[in-house]
Amino acid sequence: MNHSTNNIYLERLNSFPREIKHKYNCISLFSGGGGLDLGAHFAGFKSLLVSDLIPQYTKTIKVNLPYVNVYNDDAMELTAEKIRELASIREDIDLVIAGPPCQAFSIMGKRKSLQDPRGQLTVKYFELISELKPKSFVFENVPGLMNVNKGKDFKELLQYINDVTGYLIFKTKLNAADFGVPQFRERIFIVGFRPDIKADKFLFPQKPTGILADKVPAKIPSKWALENLDNVENQEVRKHTEAVKARFALVPQGGRDKGSYCDRLDPELPSGTVLIGSSAGGPRPHIHPLEPRVLTVRETARLQSFPDWYVFQGNRTQQYRQVGNAVPPLLAYEIISSIGRVLEVQ
Repeated sequence: MNHSTNNIYLERLNSFPREIKHKYNCISLFSGGGGLDLGAHFAGFKSLLVSDLIPQYTKTIKVNLPYVNVYNDDAMELTAEKIRELASIREDIDLVIAGPPCQAFSIMGKRKSLQDPRGQLTVKYFELISELKPKSFVFENVPGLMNVNKGKDFKELLQYINDVTGYLIFKTKLNAADFGVPQFRERIFIVGFRPDIKADKFLFPQKPTGILADKVPAKIPSKWALENLDNVENQEVRKHTEAVKARFALVPQGGRDKGSYCDRLDPELPSGTVLIGSSAGGPRPHIHPLEPRVLTVRETARLQSFPDWYVFQGNRTQQYRQVGNAVPPLLAYEIISSIGRVLEVQ
């Protein structure tokens, strides 16, 4: 798409510095492609350790944030001691961040979910919090977690976190579109503070802060993410058959293709949630608003608020999955900045 003269989104996105003076340290579990880590980096937190079973994901983080140490084995094997050793840290840990895979919504209780390895990862995360005793933590997950089993499971999860950690807990649901991201994407966030940290004044962010925040409109149209794409990485356009192109051409902006279940962007609105698709069927990116093709990895990363210097590794399917699973870095930045404001006054 042509470059508009006043694209405040791209100007802001690419103004966040790659080199930064960190004030705090951070440990990252279930890191994926690094959305939370990049947000932490922008907020002045240095991820000393990132972990994911898939090596290409942590390679992405290491290429872009070279200071990280990497762990690629089973998270269930981690202990507090092993984490400290891998991260080369003996002092207090300021923050632990994670978005464990939570397709197993029922995490607690005597139901089958505890046997589900994905449910166990959430349990493992909070066990590690209780052992590591960081000053704070962030847990991110899908909003459906609040509603499963009429909300009982979420209440049980909060009770479980309280019992295991004793931390002061804050919870909320946030939409990335309210924080300068050109995408409607709701996620829940649970933030906790160690009992000795005076955190009663902690507030979740309400609006964008920092660089050019006063220029950000109420909602950013998706078309702003699709401008000025010359000479950027991860911009390989997928080759579709003529039949698929003809089908995509008939899908109206804001409509859905019945064959692929891909949605076509309305360029004047934020996009719908960037999805990863199924592991069997591969990625499910949106359809470009003006061209009969799906979005590239870079275009999708722009909708997620990754700056252009952040380059994704692995094959294309792995790249789409890293982007689709990520917490938008600009949203992560706002939440982790709010935590930084609490730690600053201790």
